[in-house]
Amino acid sequence: MMVSLLLSCSRNNDTEEIEDRIAQLERQGQELKKQGDQLAKEGDQLQSDIDNAENQIDQLTDQLDVTKLLSFEILSCDNPMQVIEDTRAEILEDNNVECRVLNIMSSKTLIPRFQFIGQSLTIDGKNVESGVTAVDFSKPVTLTVKGDQKSVSYTVYVHSYTGLPLLWIETVGRVDIIKTNWYYNAGLKLVEGVRTRAAGDVIETDVRIKGLPPLDYYISKVHTSGQMAKNDYVLNFNDRVSLLGEAADTDWELSANRDDKTLIRTQTGLFMGTISQLNFTPKFHFVDLMLNGRYYGNYRLGERLEVSSSRINIGFDGYLLKIDESTTGIYMNYNTLEQPVSIMAPSLMTGDTQYVYIRQFMNAAEEALFSVAFTTENMGWQKYMDIDSFVDWYLINEIAKNYDAVFQHNCYMYKKNGEKLKMGPLWDFRNGFGNGDDSSTSGFVVKNAKWFDRLFQDPAFVAKVKERFTYFYSHKNDILNEIDENAKYLKYSAQENNNKWGLYDSYGPAEKGMLYFQKEVDNMKAWIESRMDWLKQEFSKM
Repeated sequence: MMVSLLLSCSRNNDTEEIEDRIAQLERQGQELKKQGDQLAKEGDQLQSDIDNAENQIDQLTDQLDVTKLLSFEILSCDNPMQVIEDTRAEILEDNNVECRVLNIMSSKTLIPRFQFIGQSLTIDGKNVESGVTAVDFSKPVTLTVKGDQKSVSYTVYVHSYTGLPLLWIETVGRVDIIKTNWYYNAGLKLVEGVRTRAAGDVIETDVRIKGLPPLDYYISKVHTSGQMAKNDYVLNFNDRVSLLGEAADTDWELSANRDDKTLIRTQTGLFMGTISQLNFTPKFHFVDLMLNGRYYGNYRLGERLEVSSSRINIGFDGYLLKIDESTTGIYMNYNTLEQPVSIMAPSLMTGDTQYVYIRQFMNAAEEALFSVAFTTENMGWQKYMDIDSFVDWYLINEIAKNYDAVFQHNCYMYKKNGEKLKMGPLWDFRNGFGNGDDSSTSGFVVKNAKWFDRLFQDPAFVAKVKERFTYFYSHKNDILNEIDENAKYLKYSAQENNNKWGLYDSYGPAEKGMLYFQKEVDNMKAWIESRMDWLKQEFSKM
């Protein structure tokens, strides 16, 4: 019995130990499960962190895959026979690269140096090596930087110094000039080199610049972003300044010449004004314009038409009138003038004493011109109108066959106190000298204007026309020589202007722009000779 009890106690103790051990193992299992769950959770977080890290790595890889042109330059050591001074290009925000070599080059096949971020660089699809490969820059080229994932293209313009003064204008913040009724603050630098016709000065000052209507944008053939077109501008200075040797004043004009393939039609008309009996012919000089770091081509910089002691000197009580389809300020309409007459100066209000006077004077002049007694000096048109200025203004515009001069656009008259009405100043000849729809050398144009048609009915006017035409005909060679001198002076500028604007694209390769320019000039000279011969024959019949 005792033995039996002992065995029973021993079994009870073993069972308890086993149960305790089982319970302990269960607790350990639960703890391990918790740890496993925690590890699984941490594993999931770690995987998420790995995924995020991989995404960040991909993003950083994309960012590190920068494809960018860092610099572009043309060095004299690489191009010893063509470049005399190292030139570093400006890389603009719109991926245009403007490089201006400061000397005239006979060829634009040049070796460039460049730095970039990317895998490779090509120009017009061909691999190039910096400082080694020669490239033809006679027209804009496309430079492409390629990376692992993407590529970036730039349009490279290489301009050469043309022998003209360089005009640099930088608007504040390089904003585009998009308004015609607003002046933009800018910095100006005018560089007159020793090869130019100017004195070699450098003018650097602040300026305000305003666009003249219409202001246009253009899309380049080689770059699709919109840019300002070749527009006309007004420059206004705080103080009177002298530009290119002309009398100091505050207001100047930048004329774009964009409709004239010779670039010299208006300049030729103004030259004829300098050898005439006309007063106040404005003086212009050719320049190359750099606007906000971009080359804009050949321009004329000169005097605006305004009343001042150095421009149209008619005094504070004189009148400057403009006949144009677009009116300015106070204007007057006449049945015998093709377009309205705007009073450009002085500044008047309708009903002012000065307004009443000029209105009555013009009415009287018109009435006298179309009266029965219009040929008499004391009662006819010569009582009000100056014959010498009317004859010379007529002849210059008729020789040019200037369709604007049929009292349509930019026709000016002025009157000093106590003097007769005079024609002038001359201004615009872009639609003359064979330019436009009618390029024939025959036919009267300005004579068909109502006032001039009436004037030709007066023998005194006809006699003066014949006399003064003989004078201009005798100076025909002077006119042609002036054209030759300007063409010689402009030939490199004409080439660069063509590279930018493609004036002669329809003729053939851009690199032959100088040949096409000279062809246009020669055609204009031949046109003038034929035109003057036709007029000589017609006037001899009168």
